[in-house]
Amino acid sequence: MLGKLTKHEFLDCARIAFPSYIAVLIVSVVGRFLTWLTSRQSLIDSVPITFVKIIKTLSSLISTIYVFAFISLLVITILFMVYRFYRNFFTDEGYLMLTLPTRPTNLVFSKLFNSWFWIFLSLAIALFSLYITIGHYDRIIELFKNIFDSFKDLYEREGEFLERELGVPIWVFAIEIILLAFTYITRFILSWYASVAFGMLISKKHKIIGTIVAYIIIFLASWAIMGIYLAIATSVIPNYYSIFTQSSGKALQIVVIGNIIIDTFFIGLTFWFTTYIMKHRLNLD
Repeated sequence: MLGKLTKHEFLDCARIAFPSYIAVLIVSVVGRFLTWLTSRQSLIDSVPITFVKIIKTLSSLISTIYVFAFISLLVITILFMVYRFYRNFFTDEGYLMLTLPTRPTNLVFSKLFNSWFWIFLSLAIALFSLYITIGHYDRIIELFKNIFDSFKDLYEREGEFLERELGVPIWVFAIEIILLAFTYITRFILSWYASVAFGMLISKKHKIIGTIVAYIIIFLASWAIMGIYLAIATSVIPNYYSIFTQSSGKALQIVVIGNIIIDTFFIGLTFWFTTYIMKHRLNLD
């Protein structure tokens, strides 16, 4: 059932997402073409000045549209995922969705899997459109190559020192950073899911306000959990504060691992909270 739910959710999202991606890519291609036209001095000199002004105006307009499209692509993707969660479970559609022969955990997982996919795909499309818009592809490739070579040289010169400071091999720390990003995004998504569910309990007539209030409460709760973690860390880890002043590597490790632990705890908490409301406290009347 989880596979079917995920598949249908993917297809429903794709009907809106893919045309949006195509539109952003078309804008980036058109913008790049107009920029190329305005940079061809021989062409500019051979056409009427009115035509040149039109091209430059269009180029500026398309560039402005692209900037808004680039920013809104990621923001709208997140808002769209949250809206679909609300619409499928907390409107009239909820009468159908919540009577399916499956548990609320599967319903939430199907939404979560698709949120991961579409957020990462939107990020990839946004970066690809930026790559098209900027042009100078050889320079971009060279830039990334130089960055890679710089990190490689740094590791060859300071690798042993960095590993000694961090207390773990570099590849382990890289996995920790990836895990940190993954848990943070998951926590962010589930926090909004929990806010939607909790918001329905706070105010059924003003659902948006209820959701925002719920998110603020959950956000403050996350800071409270962070405070509890710091209190535990200072009592368990010897010389906790001196570590931060004496070893930046160990301090970074404490911060990264601590955030992974907190994010993981919060993921479990918000997931349980959301499914609990959907199963026991939800009333669509």
